[in-house]
Amino acid sequence: MQYNNKKKLIIIFFLSFFLIGSIIFKDYGVSSDEYSSRIKGFVTLNYLGEKISPDLNKKYKKDKNIPDIQNYKQKIYGVVFEAPASFLEIIFDIKDKKNQFLLRHYLSFIVFFIGTIYFFKLLLIRFDSFKLSILGTSFLILSPRIFANSFYNNKDLVFLSFFIIASFYAIKFIKEQNLKNSLKFSIFSALTIDIRILGILLPLVTLAISFIKNFFQKKLKEKLNLNISIIFFVVIFTIIFWPYLWESPFKNFIFAFKGMANFNIDTSNLFFGDYIKGKNVKWFYVPAWITITTPIIYLLLFLIGLIISLKPIFNNKYNYKNDNIFIDLFFIGCFFSPLIAVIIFNSTLYNGWRQLYFIYPSLIYFSIISCNYFFNLKNKKLFQIFSLILFLNLISIGFWMFKNHPHQYVFFNNFIPKKNIHKKFDLDYWGLSYKHNFQLILKNEKKDKIKIYNLSDNKIFYHLFALNQKSRDRFVLVDNIFDADYLITNFFLDQEYSTINILDKYEVFNEILVDNNSINTVYKKIN
Repeated sequence: MQYNNKKKLIIIFFLSFFLIGSIIFKDYGVSSDEYSSRIKGFVTLNYLGEKISPDLNKKYKKDKNIPDIQNYKQKIYGVVFEAPASFLEIIFDIKDKKNQFLLRHYLSFIVFFIGTIYFFKLLLIRFDSFKLSILGTSFLILSPRIFANSFYNNKDLVFLSFFIIASFYAIKFIKEQNLKNSLKFSIFSALTIDIRILGILLPLVTLAISFIKNFFQKKLKEKLNLNISIIFFVVIFTIIFWPYLWESPFKNFIFAFKGMANFNIDTSNLFFGDYIKGKNVKWFYVPAWITITTPIIYLLLFLIGLIISLKPIFNNKYNYKNDNIFIDLFFIGCFFSPLIAVIIFNSTLYNGWRQLYFIYPSLIYFSIISCNYFFNLKNKKLFQIFSLILFLNLISIGFWMFKNHPHQYVFFNNFIPKKNIHKKFDLDYWGLSYKHNFQLILKNEKKDKIKIYNLSDNKIFYHLFALNQKSRDRFVLVDNIFDADYLITNFFLDQEYSTINILDKYEVFNEILVDNNSINTVYKKIN
């Protein structure tokens, strides 16, 4: 294929994805975590305002009750995304909460969109193949949980996106170790750390691979100062981009690191039918979640690709002049070191494996190594069979995502039986499904004021921000279950309502079904 045609197809591919995202970002509800994340941005802006211009800060702060950064529990999180988002909210004078969160949803998608471009470029460096790079990027996009989270998860998916970008510059540095690449990698590595402190693994893995490469290519002394410079630059830029570190960089960083390793949150995970505290999860918690929530075709390709990459080690047939070897080792490190780290530090984990979503691009990377192997088979028939299987799987995944939009975040593969899956695992733990049922109630209810009672452990207050002010004002949250016109639940740690016979007084009004499992149900009082 000619260069110009390839370029046109790349532009069409990414433009199509961008347009789709720009149209559907409004479809997702507001999650339980987004309200506190928004406050986090304003806490930092308030801190900066007090330092830079107290009078101007007072003007914009007005009477808002913004906590002081030193007394704010979530100060251990970086604000690379939230502070700019809050600043844009001020600049554009966005008043309604619905629009404030829509802004964040769109910004989150844009960050992920940029991340997919870098993932394409990353694969292009490694495979020098337009087709494989497009295919790998398609795998990343056609990953139901990752796709859905990219619109509202401004913690884990923003972290994943920056991890991809920093990984691109890590590979550039590993291939060509010079000051320019060292500086670029250090900047994006620092930004990644300032989103989530686990990003510190990125420079550690990069420097380890750089050491291995320089050792085997006999360039340790020659490249020593350059590698040391990365440590210096990463530290400096991490401090610059994270205002919380300014006053006491090392003390506050250690405090944040310890806090993130064992974030003190009293929550439970429904895991294979049992409720387990986040601080008591077993070592296989994350591997199990990855296995049941990743499309099976990607998992199989990942395992084959990993074997292909490791085989030369066991055969002692590595060509250490080939940089692809070190890129493969880099992604092995990026995938396995976080898994090992959370086990060693006994980290608190909850809400599935979202805290480790950032290792997912590494999984996709090895699946493309596998595709590269199959596409280069000399047996034409095997090549055709593989291509057909892959095509049918991608069509199936895409159709499932389209059919269940915007609830792709509850995807489970066929390794796990779908019947009564809500009794085995948390589904809509963030309450995003409330939006659709709220809208349905508003559309069909003539009352000016609608009394509603939430059966779930989620705070319905947050999810109402998916509606505009006028619509929110129609809902009245009641404390007495029998006063409600409607009951609603997303089944997250929900109350045992069946034991008090309330269903004698209420009937099912609407269910949101995914794979024949309700992720959100509304009950209406029987007249």
